[in-house]
Amino acid sequence: MRLNIIFSLIIIGVLPALTGCAKSTERKPHSGPRIVSTDPSATQILLQIGAAKTIVGVSPWDKPLLPKSMRHLPVVGGYLNLDEELVLQLSPTALILQQSPQRIAPGIISMTRQNGIRLVNIRINTFHELFTTARTLGSISGCQKQAAAAITRLKSELSILAQSRPQKPPRVVYIISTRPIMVVGADNFMDQEINLAGGINVAERCGDGFPTITRETLARLNPQVLLISKPGERATSGPSDPRLQPWLKLPVAAAVHHRVDLITSPQAQMLTLKVYRLIRRLRTIIFAAPNAGGGR
Repeated sequence: MRLNIIFSLIIIGVLPALTGCAKSTERKPHSGPRIVSTDPSATQILLQIGAAKTIVGVSPWDKPLLPKSMRHLPVVGGYLNLDEELVLQLSPTALILQQSPQRIAPGIISMTRQNGIRLVNIRINTFHELFTTARTLGSISGCQKQAAAAITRLKSELSILAQSRPQKPPRVVYIISTRPIMVVGADNFMDQEINLAGGINVAERCGDGFPTITRETLARLNPQVLLISKPGERATSGPSDPRLQPWLKLPVAAAVHHRVDLITSPQAQMLTLKVYRLIRRLRTIIFAAPNAGGGR
């Protein structure tokens, strides 16, 4: 009898603890899609297809790019420092990453599986992959028709740009990082942007993706136009900008003719459904009159 009493007391003491554990991971039911995005490109695409209301959590890189009405959204971190507890509190239906599949943390995979969260690992390195990603995001957000319409619009804009490509394309090098010097190589969306803007990406010969090169290699490439990506920084007013001085001293045609420009658009290194706007700006820069100055 005494053993039964003791056992009953143990059960009474343990049950609240078990109940508390269950509540800590219990996801409140919500109607409609709820998306946590840790990739700024994906977040922008969701906004561009009219899925803003489905976004419930973002990465720290998203904040400066969001409209003011959305800057209150919780920051869940990135794929390397994801706050899994906060993610669960947001009760998402989908979690977006952009990472090599083999490098996704096992804890993230386990969390999404155990809680019925769709893990959407996107890849946006080319225009073709952009179309695929936009369709996927349209599907998980319930905005399939809007995504399809945006893709059709983009394809039309890209076709117009391709057909109106200027004659006599100049040699272009596009630097995405200055320490070390990383350039836009072959087979990526920024290479495609340069081409559609009317330039010849001479750094293609340095390799695929975004290869690292030396100043000596840059001199041998001898670009007629040198673009330096500085997303989110202030625009430059001309050749006197101190950020341009090291590059204007290089023994290349771009420096001689003051055809060195900073690309300061916050989305300069992102691929979204509005990429045609960036390509038009690049075309204006690439074919600007020598000594015109001014960053974009």
